[in-house]
Amino acid sequence: IPVDPVLATSAANGLPTPNADGQIVITATPLPNWIVNGVSLDTIFTLSPAVLANITQIYAYGQSIGRNPRAFSKLGDSTIENPHFMARFDEGTYNLGPYAFLQPTIDYFEGSFGRQGSTVRRGLHTWSVLDPMWAAGCAGGQHMLACEFEQHNPAFIIIRLGSNDVGIPDSTARNLREIVEFCIQSGVVPVLGTKADRFEGAGNINNDIIRRIAQEYQVPLWDFDLIAATIPNRGLGGDNVHMTTFFAHDWNLPNAYTTGVGVHNITALMVLDKLRQAFGT
Repeated sequence: IPVDPVLATSAANGLPTPNADGQIVITATPLPNWIVNGVSLDTIFTLSPAVLANITQIYAYGQSIGRNPRAFSKLGDSTIENPHFMARFDEGTYNLGPYAFLQPTIDYFEGSFGRQGSTVRRGLHTWSVLDPMWAAGCAGGQHMLACEFEQHNPAFIIIRLGSNDVGIPDSTARNLREIVEFCIQSGVVPVLGTKADRFEGAGNINNDIIRRIAQEYQVPLWDFDLIAATIPNRGLGGDNVHMTTFFAHDWNLPNAYTTGVGVHNITALMVLDKLRQAFGT
């Protein structure tokens, strides 16, 4: 891990302080390690000035109507269902290894990592998100996104959709726009994530749609697809859709970086950390 030499200083005069032997004491403070598999986080996630300005307005509106700044939700299909997608961060059985600097973000969003809520469903499509027929356990006529916002009251939501939207790019784009607009109107900052699979066929069209909509609405993009290229078989299992598992959740282990879940979870946590810091929390 890179280190930043820091001189021990006197609180009174700001000068280097000698120890009992009259020597200047130098400590090494670890710098945040924003690199996974040789890929820097700013390759797959950046908050440009335009995006930051926009989501600051969304966040501020959310705060004005009482959104919980310490809560985030998840929206997606079986690729992010429990127990694989970040749930272990609420259980305590993990080792961040070189990413120990992310612990404050786990503490800050405690209770959201293990929550699956009404917005994570196997086989979920973009078109079914706003269809009340898919909203199990919600009030009559209420779609799952409205239900989740009412029940969990998040300030942020991670959106991981697209694997089940096969052969309908125009519909996928239209539905994803409606989802993003509903989040914005509800004061919830949407984070759009790309996927590792090519289940919709050649061309990576759904990821291109996700990237385009993130740009159109100036909302954060977590481009996981780019770092998936560093993992064997793009981090996918035998069905080429679901990610290879990482039960240990120990980022000191080499296989943390050769499994889809291992890389998926640590980069998602980095994204949340950057958002937390962006709003000074």
